[in-house]
Amino acid sequence: MSAPQPPQFFHDQHQELESQLHAHLLDVVGGDFGQALTRLQGWRTGLARHIEIENTRLLPHVPEGARWAARVYLLEHERITLLSEEYALRVQAVIARPPRDEQARRRAVLMLLDAAHALRHVIEHHHEREEMALAHELPLALQEAAWAQA
Repeated sequence: MSAPQPPQFFHDQHQELESQLHAHLLDVVGGDFGQALTRLQGWRTGLARHIEIENTRLLPHVPEGARWAARVYLLEHERITLLSEEYALRVQAVIARPPRDEQARRRAVLMLLDAAHALRHVIEHHHEREEMALAHELPLALQEAAWAQA
């Protein structure tokens, strides 16, 4: 009989954010830029809440000798926030000047997908870091309490 797996609070939170961003990107691919912006705004709200919970309720409890210091996570949160702001500006720019024909729509889609790539890359590595280290270094009761308010 294998040992029960500990709760996956970080993983579950990250999956929710990933599914929201994925839905946004599907709207981009479909050229529905208005809906894409709406979904992006919802994702960014959820992301901001997620980061706030980690910064205020979890990272202050990173133990001495942890694989990565809390500062690493804080800096990554700043980078993710900045990249999400820059990306949102690109989506808004497409909406402000809608593509006039199919070729322009395709170029706008490609530009947004390219712009999302750096953001997604940073997020993916950040989430991996949290799930492989932070989720195992913080007490489960602390994680449960923090994410219960998410």
